[in-house]
Amino acid sequence: MKKPPYFWRALLNGFVWLPLLFQVLVIVFGVLVAALESLASRPKSGEDDLIGVVVLGIPCGALFLFHCVRLGRGTIRAAAAKTNATASSAFFADEPRFALRYLPVLLLAAYTLLAALVPLLQPAPESGALFGDFATVFTLSHLPACMVLHVVYMFGVPSPWLYLIPSLAIYLAYGVGLALGFRELGRPRSAPAGRNIALAALLVTLAVIVWRVEIRTAGFVAGDGRREWLTENTFNRRHQPFEADNTLVKIPAPSLVIEGNHPTLDGATAVFPVYAAAVQALYKNVDTTRVWNVIRSSTTPRAYDRLIAREVDLVFVAQPSPAQRAAAEAAGHPLQLTPIAKEAFVFFVHADNPVDGLTSEQIRAIYTKRIVNWREVGGRDEKIVPFQRPQGSGSQTALELKVMNGEKPAAPLREEFAEGMGGVIQQVAAYKNSREALGYSFRVYATAMNPDGAIKLLKVDGVAPTRETIRSGAYPYTVNLYAATAGTTNPHVPALLAWFLGPQGQQLIDQTGYVSLAP
Repeated sequence: MKKPPYFWRALLNGFVWLPLLFQVLVIVFGVLVAALESLASRPKSGEDDLIGVVVLGIPCGALFLFHCVRLGRGTIRAAAAKTNATASSAFFADEPRFALRYLPVLLLAAYTLLAALVPLLQPAPESGALFGDFATVFTLSHLPACMVLHVVYMFGVPSPWLYLIPSLAIYLAYGVGLALGFRELGRPRSAPAGRNIALAALLVTLAVIVWRVEIRTAGFVAGDGRREWLTENTFNRRHQPFEADNTLVKIPAPSLVIEGNHPTLDGATAVFPVYAAAVQALYKNVDTTRVWNVIRSSTTPRAYDRLIAREVDLVFVAQPSPAQRAAAEAAGHPLQLTPIAKEAFVFFVHADNPVDGLTSEQIRAIYTKRIVNWREVGGRDEKIVPFQRPQGSGSQTALELKVMNGEKPAAPLREEFAEGMGGVIQQVAAYKNSREALGYSFRVYATAMNPDGAIKLLKVDGVAPTRETIRSGAYPYTVNLYAATAGTTNPHVPALLAWFLGPQGQQLIDQTGYVSLAP
């Protein structure tokens, strides 16, 4: 079978030129929408995004597809002119086979659909990064055509349709242009059998793709990893020690000064303001350009891992899980826990949820799926969406050890999202503020991360998590925050621990929002 004279030109247009042009238009479109939003006098809303798509996106998309059609028609006309110039009269005049006539477009469509099926036929991951492998395989298989598009959509969920629909629309519009070119030349239409076979193969492949997407999304909840990543990093930047504009508690005359051989610290994000303020007040002669050499905020699971590996001297965390205790024992560095503050392990809902409190038994029933609807606990007739945190995190350990009373929580919900500028995060679903959701965390973390009042802390067994009920122990899920060591040899650690237990350290605890140990 002799390939058509326009084969290579059509293949280059469909695989490289048109996709690259599309991605340039996507970037230009994004810049224009951002510029229009910046000129608006009112805050950005979801309606603004919709208006931007309608006003700019639809006309731009229509013009681009029209260009694809024109380019396809021009490809046939140019090929016809070339064959006439070489005295060739056989330009599919007597052999209008569909597969041969539209060979470049069919090959591109088949290549794209098969590339999409490769990752989609793999089993769904247990947690997170639902389409991260899809984005990777599809992008690598379509270089350079989809590289820019991949970067653009790194800041959201890399859905298969964000890659497939533009590519298939380009091929379809370009194929329409080829057909118009043949009609202008007076060539007969291709046999209907070929068209029907190609259409049937396309529909079957798309049906398989839809089926696999449905399987992979079963049990997953959409999330926004970039927002969570930015929120936590903004929180850390506001509390970075030795920065002039940080919001750390100031300690004007510290009773302890550490001038060298500084203990290295790590811990949970929510406790970072506590030990960051201590570093800023007590540590002298610190290279402020490399402050992360002595202090980090790696989250509870990572902080315990680093402590057990002897990468840090001291971590500020919630109660360790049995697995973390066992890992420390196995490494020959048993955990030594020093309580430094009291805190409340809290449950929270959307501010619009009419439920103000739950009993301990109701919470256990929700997390074991014995209660599945809010109306069973006095709320709306809506399904309860109970989120859990990653294994080894402080809040997940608190749920399992403090709340569940020996019962095992049901399998957690799962979500997938991509982290901007950093690849795909894989983790169990975090709390997302939907009206049906039930989340949990520690009181200071929950309120600091949601200062706009979008969530509501629940009473448990009729008791609200306040400083007074935490100090008295009336709140049922009062927990300790710990300064944990694992056999450190740094000579300043004992003095630092004593300082946190002394008047200045306990005052810092109270000023940061936690509850000191004093009765």
